[in-house]
Amino acid sequence: MKKIVIHLFVLAGLFAQDGKLAVSILDFTGEDVKDKVLNACFQQLETSLIESNRFTVIAKNQREEILKEQKFQSSGVCDEACAVEIGQLVGAEYLMLGEIIAFADLYQINIKIVNIEKGDVEEKVTDRIEGGMAQLLSGMEEASREIVRRIAAGGDAGPAVPQRPGMVVEGKKYGSVTIESNPSGATVLIEGVEKGFTPLLAENIEVGTRKLMLIKPGYETLTKGIMIKEKEMVTVSEVLIPKTGSLTVLSDPIGAIVYLGDTPRGKTPLDINYLAVMDYIVTVELENYEKVTQRVSVQYNENTTQKFDLKPMPGTVNVIADPSNAEITVYGKKYKAGGSGIAKISLPIGTHKIEIKMNGYEPQIKMVTVGANESVPLEVNLKKIPAGVSSNPDIGFLTVHTYNDNVKLKISSVKDVQSLPMEYYELKYGFYALKAFKKGFEAKKVDVDIERQKTTKIEINLNKKVPEKALKYSLVFPGGGQFYAGSNTRGLLYSLTTIGLGTLIGQGIGTLQDDRALMDQYYADYQTATSPETIDATWSIYEGQVSKVNDAQTQLLIFSGALAASWITNMIDAYFFTGLR
Repeated sequence: MKKIVIHLFVLAGLFAQDGKLAVSILDFTGEDVKDKVLNACFQQLETSLIESNRFTVIAKNQREEILKEQKFQSSGVCDEACAVEIGQLVGAEYLMLGEIIAFADLYQINIKIVNIEKGDVEEKVTDRIEGGMAQLLSGMEEASREIVRRIAAGGDAGPAVPQRPGMVVEGKKYGSVTIESNPSGATVLIEGVEKGFTPLLAENIEVGTRKLMLIKPGYETLTKGIMIKEKEMVTVSEVLIPKTGSLTVLSDPIGAIVYLGDTPRGKTPLDINYLAVMDYIVTVELENYEKVTQRVSVQYNENTTQKFDLKPMPGTVNVIADPSNAEITVYGKKYKAGGSGIAKISLPIGTHKIEIKMNGYEPQIKMVTVGANESVPLEVNLKKIPAGVSSNPDIGFLTVHTYNDNVKLKISSVKDVQSLPMEYYELKYGFYALKAFKKGFEAKKVDVDIERQKTTKIEINLNKKVPEKALKYSLVFPGGGQFYAGSNTRGLLYSLTTIGLGTLIGQGIGTLQDDRALMDQYYADYQTATSPETIDATWSIYEGQVSKVNDAQTQLLIFSGALAASWITNMIDAYFFTGLR
C-alpha cells in the first residue's frame, strides 16, 4: 500500500510539472453513434489538448494502469462522483466527460469539465455540428480550444475569460438579443454555444457580429450573422423553412387511388411535391385488385419513387358435390364441403382444373374459369360404381361396419383417415393393418388380407375406456392411467416426477452407503488412537461423519415420502379426474 501511495504522489508531481494543469479524458459515450466515431473524437480531443501546450494530459493507458493498481471498479457508466474519484486516484486536476448524440445529419457534442478539487462540474462545453466525420472532428478541435479558454489560468494561459456562457468579463462590452422563430421551439446557438429555445431573450452577449444558428428537427438549419450593440436590445425574427422532398407513386396497372394515411391524393401515376421529411403510410387501391399498404420514407431535397405491383383479387368457386363428402382436389390441395354442403375455393383469375372423386364413384374433372372477385357455382353429381367392381385386376375392396358412432379408421399405407362405416373401399391386394379409434374409447387394431377383385367385410366395435383400467395402469407406473385416458400432459408430468424422484433416491442410497463406510472407517481410527490429541481429533471427525449420515438418511426419507405421495396422487387422479367416470 505504501508503495502505491508513493507511486501516486510521483505521478501527480509529473503530471503537474511546469505549472501545467493535469487533465484526463474518459472514454466518450454516444447515443446512436458507432464506437469508431467515439474513439476518433476521443483521440482528436486528446491530441488537441496536448498540442495546446496548456495541459499535462494523463493518457488512457496511464490512467488505466493506476486504476488497476488501486483495484478501482466502475459500473461502466461514470457520473460526476465517479469522475471525481478517478481524478483523485490519478492525480488529475480536471477530468473531461464526453458525449456524442446523433440526429440524422446533425451531431451534438456535450463535454463536462469536472473540477476534481471542488468535486463538481465546473463547465459544460456544447456544440452542434452539421455534416460528416470531417466536420465532427473539426468540431472537436474547436471544443478543445473552448476548454483551454474555460479552464486555463496563470502563466501562458492568458487573461481570465468567462467560466460560463453569459458571464461578464471586465473590460468587455455586452448587449442583448431577443430571438423568435416560426414555428417556435427551435434550439438557439450563438457562436456554437446553446442558449435555449425560441422565443428567447439572450443577455450578456459580447458586442460585434455573432454567428446565430436556429435548429429544429424537420426544418432547415438557419445560419446568419447578427450585430450585437453595447447595452442595446436586438430583435431577430425568422421563419424556418421546412425540410421537404417529393414522392412519385406508380402502379401496375395504372389508375389506382393513392392515400397518404387516410387522405386520398390522386390516381397513379402521381407526383406529390413539398412533402415534409418523414415516413408516410401509403395505400394504393384499385377495383378488383388487392389493396396494398406500405411505409415510404421521404428524404430531404430528394424524389422518392415507389412502385406498386397490384395483384388481382381472387375469384371463388362454390362446389356443390353429390355425395356431399366427396373429395375435391385443385392443384394437389384437397377440399371438402362444409356444414352448408358447399366447398368454397378461392382461386386466382383464369381457368383451373378441379377433380372430384370418392371411393366407389366414378371421378369427374371440371374446367372452371373465374374472374377477379367473381363467384362461380359448380354442381357435380358423381355416378356410383357397382359394388365390388373395378377395371384394375390388382384391386380388392374393404367394407368395415361398427355399432359405434363417429369412429375413425387408419389404414396402413393410406395417408387419409377414413370414417366408419366404410363401403367398398378400393385397395391394392395385400396385407393391411387397420386401427379404429374414437375419443373416450379403447383403440382396436385388426390385420386384413385384401384379395384381387374380392370384398373383405369386417366389423370393429370399440369398448369404452373405464377408470378401473386407468387405476391399474397408474399403479404399475405413474402416468400410465393418464396416458390411457388421453390426458397426455398430466401423464407426462407424473412420469417425469417419478423418474426424477427415483433418480434422487438412487443417488441418495449411494451417498448414504459411502457416508456409512466413511463413518465406520473414522470409528476404527478412533478405536486405534493412542494419544489424547489423536483421540479427540478422531472422535470429532467421527461425530461430523455421523451427522452427515443422519442428514443423508433424512434426505432419503423425504425423497421416498415424496415418491410415495406422488404415486398415490397419480392413482387418485387417474381414477377420479381423467373424465372416465
